[in-house]
Amino acid sequence: MTARRRALVILTGLAVFVAGWVAFVSHWSGPVGQGIGVAGARAADLDAFRDELLVWAPGGFSEREVGKVRDSTRVEAISAVRTGLLQAASGRRGYRVIPVEAMGVDANAYTTAAGQPGRRLVNLLPKGAVLSRTGAKLRRVRSGGRLRLAGAHPVPVSGVVDDALLGGYEVALDHSLARRYGIRRVSYLLVRPRGPVDGLERQLRRLLKGRRLHFVTPGDRPFVRGGDAVLPLAQVKAHFGEFALPSLRSGRPDPAWMRANLVTRRLPVLGRVRCHRLVIDDLGKAMDDLQRQGLRGLVDVAAFRRQGGCYRTRLLRDPQLGGKLSRHAWGIAVELEVTPDERVIATMARHGFTWGGSFARPDPSHFEWVGRGA
Repeated sequence: MTARRRALVILTGLAVFVAGWVAFVSHWSGPVGQGIGVAGARAADLDAFRDELLVWAPGGFSEREVGKVRDSTRVEAISAVRTGLLQAASGRRGYRVIPVEAMGVDANAYTTAAGQPGRRLVNLLPKGAVLSRTGAKLRRVRSGGRLRLAGAHPVPVSGVVDDALLGGYEVALDHSLARRYGIRRVSYLLVRPRGPVDGLERQLRRLLKGRRLHFVTPGDRPFVRGGDAVLPLAQVKAHFGEFALPSLRSGRPDPAWMRANLVTRRLPVLGRVRCHRLVIDDLGKAMDDLQRQGLRGLVDVAAFRRQGGCYRTRLLRDPQLGGKLSRHAWGIAVELEVTPDERVIATMARHGFTWGGSFARPDPSHFEWVGRGA
């Protein structure tokens, strides 16, 4: 073989290697440098859940309440969605748990609710864990693989579907399997009305008197799921990185993640703030914006510092629904004592922060990053 031919062979081999490496990186990496991109489509784009009305309330629903809704003459079909956190195995000593947001559903009922786009689920759910595309990337696992859980046997992965079909959750399990992992409390209901929707809403308010019911029409949000309009955990991880914990209830994120993602900077109005590196610029711009408008006096800086600022080690919230992680653990939320003023709320929204005063359980000092259009 001539020297020129040898060189061509080597160059061809290198080109193939580079192309393969680019494909691998494109598959596993995301636009914000966290090792993963945001996957999946909107429910509206898939035409999923279009005949459903989503019903949720703070604290979820008891089995008795679910029964009342199921027996309503204005309900044609119902799917009760149970939610909670699974403990994925990290393989790291001292930080062995990775929180994974999961749902437990009846395969037939949920498939009926999802409609034509979700028909695969009726066969997949009884066979093991169904992962969203983002969940599969986070776990580095494909259909036919296994979901490794801390302190438990691995669960077969029976399929991977669009994020929207799982309401933004990372994992879906059949409700009987979900119960083994403590996912029992019904978080929200997918209800197919019989007759006009407003008639159903009125009847449910009578049946569940005293509950603060919220009704969501699919298409109003990117993901058909209960709770306030904030980023699902899978999307938080995709944007800001995933960390391991000593346990779901105590400890801090693993030090490697903290070093890579948390920064301390002096910002207008607030002074020194420790926050996620991908959010701190938006927070700084929001404070600069308030200062330019002459609104800095509406922010109680002393209260901001007393309440922990941006990053805090607080982890689990809402244990009755299986728990959810505080976004302060990622450094993407701020406790900002402000005088109630639409100008402040609008300014924070322009820079990506939604206001907790609009939550089901109002938290007027809470602002949480969700991205542009908040």
